[in-house]
Amino acid sequence: MSDRDVSNRHGFTLIELLVVIAIIGILAALVLVALGNARDKANDAKIKSDISQLRTLAEILYDSNGSNYASVGTCFTTPSLANCNSDNGMVTSVTNLKSDITAAGGGSLSVGVTNTGFCVSAPLKTNTTKFACMDSTGVYKQSTSACVAGGTACP
Repeated sequence: MSDRDVSNRHGFTLIELLVVIAIIGILAALVLVALGNARDKANDAKIKSDISQLRTLAEILYDSNGSNYASVGTCFTTPSLANCNSDNGMVTSVTNLKSDITAAGGGSLSVGVTNTGFCVSAPLKTNTTKFACMDSTGVYKQSTSACVAGGTACP
């Protein structure tokens, strides 16, 4: 190669630039697909964690009501001072957890309760036909249906 040939070549050709841009585009698309799936799984983990925390709050209500779960349903469905034993911290916690579940794509909370037990569930983000479910016996599982009124066990 002579000095004259080197001085005439100043950069990349249009074809080379288009090939590089196409490769970068393909790689970016693959990364975005992988991140979308991870984001949904993270939302599912958040929903499961929130359901577990609601179980802890239900046990606090149980102890506050003389070993009775009756107020769990009203407190979890409509958190207010009247429904949550005049406990402002409980109202705030339940409200925040319900908001977190909704924000994570979990939809609405389903609660089943009797004097002797309760069940709380929310749909998962990655599979809307599955529900994260926790009951008063400490059972956590993914079920194919939500808790029902008067139900005390995960379906």
